[in-house]
Amino acid sequence: MRTRGRLPIRTAVLVATAIAASACQVGRQPAPVGVRFLQVGEVARATDRAALSPIAWSPDGTRFAYGGRDGVWVHHLGDSAGRKIAEGSAVTAVAWSRAANALAFVDRGSLWIVHPDGRSSRRVPVAGLVTLPVWAPGGDRLAFVVRPPGGPARLWITSPDGALLRMIAWDPRDRTVSALGWFPDALHLFVGLAVHATQTTTEWWRVRIAYPDVRRLAGPPRPALESALSPDGAWVAFVAQEGDHERAYVVRADGSGLHPVSGAARRIAGASWAPHGDKVAYAVLRSDGVAEIYVAATPGVARLQVTTYRLEFPDPAAGLSLAWSPDGRRLAYGTNTGAMAGPVWLATFRER
Repeated sequence: MRTRGRLPIRTAVLVATAIAASACQVGRQPAPVGVRFLQVGEVARATDRAALSPIAWSPDGTRFAYGGRDGVWVHHLGDSAGRKIAEGSAVTAVAWSRAANALAFVDRGSLWIVHPDGRSSRRVPVAGLVTLPVWAPGGDRLAFVVRPPGGPARLWITSPDGALLRMIAWDPRDRTVSALGWFPDALHLFVGLAVHATQTTTEWWRVRIAYPDVRRLAGPPRPALESALSPDGAWVAFVAQEGDHERAYVVRADGSGLHPVSGAARRIAGASWAPHGDKVAYAVLRSDGVAEIYVAATPGVARLQVTTYRLEFPDPAAGLSLAWSPDGRRLAYGTNTGAMAGPVWLATFRER
């Protein structure tokens, strides 16, 4: 006799198998392509207007978003005009959730969340200047930094609907939070702390979001100008200042395996992990206002020059932002760093 509310065992097994197979198909990504087997295809300008914030890719890689001096824009690949989905006056950061169908953005220090089509725009009610919004790997939580008036920076967590809003019980003391990312377990944050006077990162921490559980990591082995945790949480890419030059490195999160991925250069910027964590992109900024963009194996010796790019600004302090598409087949770049604006460019890769 069949019991109400229950499936027969055979049917339940078939349903579970179908769900598992479906999940595998949805989550399947192209296999990573080694740097030695990678070549650059098309390199083209992707936007008609200047972006202010670094771009954020949609989960399927068919769209990207960025902030400008007039709001938040979303572009489909091949559509250089784009569509404005939210108003703003100085949007310096944008983050796209992988699962919640939500965009987070920072406009003049205030945090907002909006649907990618422009619906349901709402401000997250925190007092202070917000920086470094970053979604958890599952896209269900957003971490960010808040610097309240006259107080030290603190870490906060919120949900896409705003129902959860909580400050993490950890005080970074008198340091600036210079880097923020998620470990793949979505329970711990990667946090870089910098000295206010120099803005160089001297401490890396692993911070649990649920209750006070913090651990200082071994690095950085040298003072870092940029830091980025790999997608698998095993490595950190960073740019170190070495006298009059800079160099990009990768090192394991436990402090072992320090390995350079660039030579010494006047300036290096935009260190960004590929989605599979097998390579890092970065830009070498020359004194003549030209940037050379590279992709390097991690760890390894293979390196590919992607393109040479003339910066829109002659300012020697101008930087470059780099962002990989979710499938690792495209790399967005430009002077849209949150401090300076410029059009977005896209480089497309293919296998040799």
